[in-house]
Amino acid sequence: MRRRHLAYSVFKTTYRYIQTMADGIDLTTCIIKDHFMTIVYLVRSGLQKLVGAQLVYGYGNQGASHSNLPSTDASQKSNLIQRMIKDSFDEAIIPLGSDVVLRERYVNFHNKVRFGRMLEDLDTIAVHIGYKHNEPQLMTSSGGTEAYHPLAIVTAAVDRIEVDVAHMDIDRDIRLSGFASYVGKSSMEVKLKIDQNHDGQWKHVLHALFVLAARDPKTKNSAPMNPLIASNDEEKKIIDQGRINRDRRLTESAKSLFKMAPDPTESSLVHELFLKTITPNTSIFRTNPLPENSIWMEDTHLQNVLICHPENGYDHFLNNSKTKRDRDLRANIGYRPRSTLCKQPIGILAVDDIMFQKPVEIGSLLFLSSMVVYVTDSRIQTRVHAEVVDSETGNRQTTNVFYFVFSTTDHKQLPSVVPKSYAEAIMYIDGKRHID
Repeated sequence: MRRRHLAYSVFKTTYRYIQTMADGIDLTTCIIKDHFMTIVYLVRSGLQKLVGAQLVYGYGNQGASHSNLPSTDASQKSNLIQRMIKDSFDEAIIPLGSDVVLRERYVNFHNKVRFGRMLEDLDTIAVHIGYKHNEPQLMTSSGGTEAYHPLAIVTAAVDRIEVDVAHMDIDRDIRLSGFASYVGKSSMEVKLKIDQNHDGQWKHVLHALFVLAARDPKTKNSAPMNPLIASNDEEKKIIDQGRINRDRRLTESAKSLFKMAPDPTESSLVHELFLKTITPNTSIFRTNPLPENSIWMEDTHLQNVLICHPENGYDHFLNNSKTKRDRDLRANIGYRPRSTLCKQPIGILAVDDIMFQKPVEIGSLLFLSSMVVYVTDSRIQTRVHAEVVDSETGNRQTTNVFYFVFSTTDHKQLPSVVPKSYAEAIMYIDGKRHID
């Protein structure tokens, strides 16, 4: 996988250490009061209350919110409190092993756990951990009855999700856990992990890095977060690695193909691909024979469109608790083109470099476009582009770009994808960068 590969042995050791440090802390536990409510749902409901989100769309704020707080001092560093890693650690259980009705909310057509649902739950837990790290900043509403958080904490990016078990069993409990691993001025990195219960033993499923950002809800400017400090050498290593991850993200952004031309090696690869698509010894550029054991990249293209309805009780369709429908649709769009490429079931290996560039207003049209951009051995790199269209003005803006890595179940060599245009060749190079 990529250079950024998160070594599981290190990740596992880190979690064992943090869980030990967190013993005795009041963690979120699995108390199910209703068949249709998991602990993750309860966490999400708590987030809605914490930020004063609308409970019913179109009927204004149900109770106090940011607008009812006194003059927001989210930008004042004097309110910040130093926090340790153990302060933000939390975990939650999804009791699929005991709750048959609950399974219906998570099951997919393979009778396994829906990956889109888990993406939503990961996002919810990440934001919950973000607020827990910044917990002491609570402010009292103008009515003086309830406390609300002065920050709007949102998911800025999903750095990497690496999957060890592509298809989780639908009849076994799932545990989500995580903690703050690095905090900058107005952003933070959260390490997350999912395990599944196998006869009393928690087996590793995936681990992830989420990047959160803090905003002043009134001014929309960046707002400072509580600093993260290390209490020993082990925590210092965790924070140092988080700083390295931040620097790497900045470097990769600077080298984006939207900003810089391909390097000499990549340019040579593009020319080699071009030579494979012309008839030898004819010097005719318009002839495009398809190389053996290949398919045209454009033939993997798939598009869909949906109207964004209110679902989560927020003002935007995409927010810090991303909707299951949006994530499932993106994952399925990434999935469907490869069914014609692979002609067999596939499993997800990784989700990479999800950048949330713009929220999607309710009532907008959301266009989703997917294409297989690179194939190597039995692995497939898919790029999903999300574009919002304002239904009144017709203006188009990119909101998200997703990268999914899938693999076949038999691990046999797959046909290569071949670009026809320079734009497709750039996407090919971009996909290669992500999967290498």
